[in-house]
Order: sequence, then structure tokens, then C-alpha cells
Amino acid sequence: MSYEVNDLFIFNSSTRQQSSERLTPHKLTIMALVYHYQQLCALQDKMDDTSPDPDRLLTEKEKRVFMVTLLNLLQSPDMDLKTLRLQIDHVLKPAILEAVYELLQTISEDSVMPINDFFDNVSTLLTSSDKDAVIRRESIMGIYIRRMELAYNEMSFSQIVDMFNKIRLYYRAGFPERREHSGHSSWRKPHTLGISEAALSMSQLEDNSAVESLSKQSLFSRKQAEYFIAHQALPPDQLQQKICDILAANPDLAEAYFLSYMNNLRLKEYCTALHNLYHYFDRKACAHSDGSNSNKKKAASDEVAMRYAALNLASLQFRFGNKDECRAALKEAIRLAQESNDQVCLQHALVWLNLLGDNHKGVSELERSIKKTIDLSLPNLTVLDLNWISKDLGMAAETPARVIYYFTQSNLINCMHSNYNMMSSGCIQRAAMWHYYGKRELCSLDSQIVLNLNTKLKGVYYNGQAVCIAMCNLAQQHADLGDYTAAAEIFNQAKLRFPQNTSHAELWQSCQQRIQFDRAIYNRRLNEAEQILTNLQAVDELEAKIRKPILLREQGQVTDAFAILGQLLAECDKEKKTYFADFMCRVLLEIAQLYVATGNHSSAIPYITDCIAHAKKHYLQLYGALAIVCLAFIQLHMNLPEQATRLIESQLTRILTNATAYDKARVLYVYAKCKVAAAKTSNATLASVKTEMISALEVLSTATSLFKAVEAHIREKDAIYFQAVLYHDLNNTEDRNRCAHQFKTLDKLYPTLSSLSLNVV
Repeated sequence: MSYEVNDLFIFNSSTRQQSSERLTPHKLTIMALVYHYQQLCALQDKMDDTSPDPDRLLTEKEKRVFMVTLLNLLQSPDMDLKTLRLQIDHVLKPAILEAVYELLQTISEDSVMPINDFFDNVSTLLTSSDKDAVIRRESIMGIYIRRMELAYNEMSFSQIVDMFNKIRLYYRAGFPERREHSGHSSWRKPHTLGISEAALSMSQLEDNSAVESLSKQSLFSRKQAEYFIAHQALPPDQLQQKICDILAANPDLAEAYFLSYMNNLRLKEYCTALHNLYHYFDRKACAHSDGSNSNKKKAASDEVAMRYAALNLASLQFRFGNKDECRAALKEAIRLAQESNDQVCLQHALVWLNLLGDNHKGVSELERSIKKTIDLSLPNLTVLDLNWISKDLGMAAETPARVIYYFTQSNLINCMHSNYNMMSSGCIQRAAMWHYYGKRELCSLDSQIVLNLNTKLKGVYYNGQAVCIAMCNLAQQHADLGDYTAAAEIFNQAKLRFPQNTSHAELWQSCQQRIQFDRAIYNRRLNEAEQILTNLQAVDELEAKIRKPILLREQGQVTDAFAILGQLLAECDKEKKTYFADFMCRVLLEIAQLYVATGNHSSAIPYITDCIAHAKKHYLQLYGALAIVCLAFIQLHMNLPEQATRLIESQLTRILTNATAYDKARVLYVYAKCKVAAAKTSNATLASVKTEMISALEVLSTATSLFKAVEAHIREKDAIYFQAVLYHDLNNTEDRNRCAHQFKTLDKLYPTLSSLSLNVV
């Protein structure tokens, strides 16, 4: 026999929906505050103006404070009485507080009858015929009281008894000082309601544990939970505890799982984040709808949430490096967006497809996408598209002018919308492109712009990835000039702003390890450099790969260095998306310098010419200039000093403007040797040769100071030695002996243990 669902005689879960509200001691206390406030207001209206009682009068300021406090209490989760007293005792009228606490005391002493009487009295507040009543049925507080009345009327006898016990413990936890006075009138023996006296008169230990367990409860209603999620601003650990409390009271609240996902994401707890995101999907998918207008709107909202949850899942898989799973999540988001004609979601998915490299349709197609984002008023996506086009064109050997043009357009859009976050990201990406092209000064300028932007919004400054990268760029700039103290101060500030447990900490850690590695190599502290290389591999595997053969070269393990560099060169040819053009130029230069270090100069020429051609194709001016200087050094060893001098002079301005102090010193050292060799091999007069030697000494003096600044003492010895030779040829005995003394002092402190370092450019 089949039954209709709406048959009133069928008592099952489908015929009647239970109330989601639960009466708690905290909510009863709030109702008591409102009730006694209304009673005090009514008494004030009836009092004679000629004999006012100051303790019974409510000023307008006190009324306003009460309303604000009440609103905060309605939006906050349940709390114990002790915590509540800390919030209300110093702001509310003492007459109201005394009445409320007396009610709680009466309930804790006289069983459930005062609770019934209280609800009977509260119900009169909503049934008043007075048009000027304080509480209306349709007001916030009126709806709140009606819901509490409904929850109380639905309670069974055992639930009411349990409620009484909770109120008694709630009151005791709020006034622990009264327990010390057993003879106090406020602590009489409670009624038992048929329960044994021993059951309610617990021992001190048991009572304390019950009170503590009650005080630790933080019960959120659904409305309170939604309000907290919308306005939360807590540290990660405290926020996660609140989320656990919300889920304990509302296990089907999908938004709480999404908030937990975001919180775990910023803590890099990726497994837990993925777990919470899947829970979010499950709760949204199981959301029921009964066909009403409100539920139809909720279903439409849930569909939107599902689409963007799929996008979040795609971003999470992208962080893991799971590109196939990322594509699958994007396809799901695109399918849901197409079904609902959600153009905004489709544009977001298009940006992620661009990041994956699955949407290479040319600049014209991407410009059409940009126009679409402008039509939809999506400035953030417009900027992301412009920045992506700039990066893609830069990696694809496009002219720097066109690449920087797109960055300029994105910055204009950011300025129009005062979007400082995107403005910082755009400036730091442009700084990266300047560094890519070898314009280190312009890179430093854009990095300083990021740090000097006034990004204050409601008292909070932007502190994202762009800021961390800008600080790393400036630290690298100072270290390249030999100012390691300034670089260390910048890193100390970066540690404060981006602690080790944050998502951007690996940026400054990688930069710090790179600087320490270069400093150790310059100073020939090879054991320390080996340890630093191990640390660097943990945060930046790519940089560790190219620095490994440098360490091996300094250790004299030439064969292993050649093997690693050859493998890196093969990977650069196969995986061009992973290894950019500047990385390939670095590999080619390292191979060429390794050949030069072993005395096999002719074998280095093909790698140098490849580096020059590759750098010219991608407009990498600095690497092209360094490769030309390396070629000039080979020409010097082939007894072609005049040609070598002309090559160096053609690149000298570019190198002195943008290269590091170490590279500048090396180039100046080679330039001085080329000038002297060219003067001696030409048919110049003795006076001209002497003039060139004096000019070379000035160049060597600059090179020596630069080597000393970066602590490259082995190179400094080479420059000082060559200075001593030139002074000897000029018959300048005093300066020759000074240079010889400097060389001897440095050689004692930093002896040359490998012949390789004497031959490297």
C-alpha cells in the first residue's frame, strides 16, 4: 500500500522538517538581556518625571550601546558566561545585568519552572497591541525570539532536563568566585526533578571537568557561521579552530569546507586542502531543492559555486604540477559554464588554458579575448591576458619594444582601476623581462617602484609575491655590487614579511642561497659552497643544476662538469618551455669557459658563436656581450690582440652598465691585457707603448677594487700580479714592490690550490 507524502498520519522524517535552531544557555541569556531591557524601558516611560531614579534611567547613548552590543552578540557564536561577562559587564546598565544574572541563578536553583515562566513572559513582548512596541514580530530580534520559542516547544522532557543542567553549569562557570562560599545564599541545594541527588551534586573534580567542557563549546548557528565566514580575519591556527567548531555544529555547510581549503592552501597543506575541496564539491552536489523560488535561487548560486570550485581545483592541480588533472578540471568548469552561458567563468578558464600552454592561437586571437574581457568589465583578466601575451612574446623572440608595450597597457588599466595588487605584479613581471634582456638597472628601477607603491587599503598593505620578488631583486643587485651587508639587511626584512612557513618564502631562500654560493665560489670556500648547493637544490632545482658544474670545475673535476653541462644543453634543446633562452646562453657560456680553463681554446669557439647567435635572436644583450668578450679572450691567446681589443671596446659600455661587479672586473682585466699586448705587437713607438701600459694600470686598478668588493681574492691576486709586471716594465720599483707585497699577503691568506682558476676568463 502506498502512502502520500503529505499524509498527516504518517510520522516519518519526510513529512516534517525539524527546526535547525537549538536553544542554548547563551541564547537564553541574550533573550533575557532583551527582555529586561524592554522592561526597564517600559518602567522608565511610566516613571514620574519629578522623581527620577538614576539607576533606572536609560540615556540615548546607553540605548545605542545596548543595540550595538546586542547585534554583535547575535552575530557571534555561543560563548560561556565568563566570556560574555567580559564583553557586557563594563558597557551595559547594571540594573539589566543584575536582573539577567538573577534569572540564571533562579533557574540553576529552582529547576525548569523559571524557564517556562520566562518563555511565557517573553512571548508577551511579541503579542503586545501597542503600535510603538520595542520588539516587532518581523524585526531581527522578533524573528530570533520566535525561533527560540519554536525550538523550546519542540524539546522533549529529557532535553529540557539536559537544558537545565547546562544552564546550571553555565551559571557556575560564569561565577566561579561564588563556589568558594558554600553558605552564600546564591548557592542553595538544587532540585533534582526525580533524579538522584548524587547525580546532580557532582564532586568538585567532576563538576570542574563538566564546566570546562561546557566553556570550551563554541556553538555556531548557520546564520552565525555564514556571517563569520563572510567577515573572518584570524591567524591560520585560530581560523582553523573556528572552522572545526562551525563544522561540528553545521556538518553540511559547504562554505566552511571551502574556507578551510583556502586556509590550508596558504599554509601549503596541500593534501588537506584537496580533501576539503572535495568535501565542498560533495556538499554542493547533495544540496536539495524543493522547487520554491528561494531554493531555485539557491540552486543557481550552487551551480555558480560548482563552476568556480572546479576552477579552484584546476589551480590546485596546477600547483602540484598535475597538468592532466588540471585540464580535466578545466574541462568540467568549461562544460558547466557553457551550459549556463557564464562568459566570466569561460574567460577565467581561458586564462588557465593559456598558463597550461594549450591555447596558443596567436596574438590576434588573444587580443580578441582581451576585448571580450573589456566588454565584460573584467580588468583583472584583461591585465592577466596582457601580461601573458608580453611574456609569451618575450620568450618567442619578439622585439623588446612590443613586449614592453603590452606591459605598459596593463599598467594603464591597473592605474585606471587603482588595482595596486595587479600593478605590483605587472611591474615585477616587467622587471623580470628587463633582467631577461640584460637591463639590470631598469630591473632594479621597476623593483623599487613596487616597494614604493602606496598599496595601503583599509590600513592593510599589499604583501604578495611581487613584493618578495622585488626585495630579492634588490638584494641580488646589492650582492652583485659586493655590498653583502645591504643584501643581508634586505633578507632580514624579507624573513619578517614572508616567514618560512609561507608560500613565498622559497623565493628569498633561493635568492639568498644563490648569493651565498657565488660568494663562497669567489672566495674559494668550496666545502661551504657544496653545502649551500645542497640547500639550493631543495628550493630551486634549476639554479642548482647549472651551479653544480661550476663547483665541479673549481674542484678540478672537469670530466663530471662536462657531462652535466652536456646533459643540460641537450635538455635545453628538447624542453624549450622549461628552459628559457637565457638559461641556454648560460649553459653555452659555462661550457666555453670550461674549455678555456682546460686550455682547449679552439673547442670553445662553436659554443661561443652559438651563444652569440642565440642571444642576438632573443635580444639578450648582456649574454651576447659576455660571449663576445669570451671570444676576444680566445683571440688574445691566438696572438690577435688588436682584434680582441676592438671586440671588447664594442661591448664595454654595455657590460659596465649592466653586468655584475665580478663580470665587470673580469672584462676589465682581459681588456688591460689586450691593450698591453696590442701595443707591444704593433709598430708603435716606445712612448705609445708606455702610454698604453699606464692606461692598462688604471683599468687594472678598477678591476682590482671590483674583485676585492665581491671577495674574489684569487682573481684579485691575478690582477695585482699583472700590475706588478707592468710596473716592473715601467721601472717603477716602488709601486712594483707595493703590488708584490699585496700579492704575497693575499697568497698567504688565499693560496691558489688549482691551476684551472688561473686560466679562466
